[in-house]
Amino acid sequence: MQPRLNDSQFHHSFHYRVRSHECDRQGVVHNARYLEILEIARIEFCRDVLHIPVDPWSFVKHHKFFFVRNALDYFSPAMFDEEMTIWTRVSKIGRTSVTMEQIINSPLDGRRMIECEAVMVSVDPDSNLPIELTQELKDRVRAQDGYDDIPPIAT
Repeated sequence: MQPRLNDSQFHHSFHYRVRSHECDRQGVVHNARYLEILEIARIEFCRDVLHIPVDPWSFVKHHKFFFVRNALDYFSPAMFDEEMTIWTRVSKIGRTSVTMEQIINSPLDGRRMIECEAVMVSVDPDSNLPIELTQELKDRVRAQDGYDDIPPIAT
């Protein structure tokens, strides 16, 4: 299998170093841990690019999403204490959903470790039923290439 995503189409990166508790006995990052690492990078994308305030209530009361799909393609294992660069972008926006793509590369040799596609559905904080994305969030996602000029979302 060959990588399908092009690094040059991503503008947000997050750097991460593998911790020992994330590895199996062979020193390789356990498959399930990649989901946690990718989530950390998505939160930083929301903070840095979409300017969503990140606090204990951000994704509980104000911007609640349920993941309905996480698809990971594994290319090369990450090892204990290895550095990673995680690239994140929004690739599609629907009526109630946001699709994000992510790449994990080694900054030392550029090898591709992971490609991920995650689909999240916006839900009502009280009923947990799907709701339409706000126009403000849609506008922020569409402006993600020029994200420095976007003011923070008021919560």
